Amino acid sequence: MPTKRWDLSTMKTNFKFTLVIFLFFVVGCSSAPKVNEVKTIYVPASRYENMSCEKLVIEAEAVRRSVPGLEDAVEKHRSNQTGVEVVTWLLFFPAALALDKGEGNSTKLGQAKGELEAISIAMKSNKCG
Repeated sequence: MPTKRWDLSTMKTNFKFTLVIFLFFVVGCSSAPKVNEVKTIYVPASRYENMSCEKLVIEAEAVRRSVPGLEDAVEKHRSNQTGVEVVTWLLFFPAALALDKGEGNSTKLGQAKGELEAISIAMKSNKCG
């Protein structure tokens, strides 16, 4: 029975295919979270209970203004991290296990989401319009 011979062009094609599959796997498995994957951090509504409706509105607006910047920071970190992860997996894969997940930015965004929820609850309990 004849054995299959691998010529150089077949090996190059197989290598390219394997590399593309590997890169899709690595890019799709970034450890840094997307904006919509950031979990809300619980903030007690009691923190805002004694505020007037006017102060609650001002506080909510201040937090809302900070959210787009925090979302941009999380996305920018994810984008940068994905590139770093690809290079790390290709050059020195054990180091890829210790890459930064952007937890600082994610925590700040989660905190802001929690504050908005707490303010909303406090506004409802204070019967703010």
